Amino acid sequence: MTPSDLALDGAEAITLVTLLLGGLLIVGYALRTGVPPMPTGPGTRAAMLRLLPERIDGTIYDLGSGWGGLAFAAARRYPGNPVVGIELSPLPWLFSRVMLAVFRYPNLSFRRADLMAVPLNDAGAAVCYLMPAIMQRLAPKLDAEARPGTVVVSYSFAFDRWVPDAALMEADAGPLLIYRYTVGRRPVTPAPGASSPAGT
Repeated sequence: MTPSDLALDGAEAITLVTLLLGGLLIVGYALRTGVPPMPTGPGTRAAMLRLLPERIDGTIYDLGSGWGGLAFAAARRYPGNPVVGIELSPLPWLFSRVMLAVFRYPNLSFRRADLMAVPLNDAGAAVCYLMPAIMQRLAPKLDAEARPGTVVVSYSFAFDRWVPDAALMEADAGPLLIYRYTVGRRPVTPAPGASSPAGT
């Protein structure tokens, strides 16, 4: 094998550089936000949506919507509700926007934004697959902004000091718990910093 056999042609080099830059961009934003854009599988999405009420009054937010799979599933199930995916990382957000241009859902939109900066006062429900550190920042934001009765469903990670309405594991969703909370109608553990009985 000669050095010329190992050389990349122009198209291969551009593809390699694009993939490398894309990977670095994703890693950089994962470090910035503390949340890698991990997709949820179809079973997980279905299980999460089953924990939402049959009827929702208000906007459904996918907080940290990543590649958009859960937001698309919510838009299909709730065609009469606005569904908003919030994602800061540019490549997953762009991917979601491209998919939305192909598979048009008039009730679905994606916003490139820090989820902590997005007002949630019109939320009727929220779904999320985040990490423990940002979950703890999100809890007081929901307390301050979301209306009483807003349902929040989280995959894998629980809110510290919030006791869930339900914590379940379904075979189709994998080996991790799914938590459901209702803003304004759930007890809070008394000790600051204590974990909920369901754990994380």
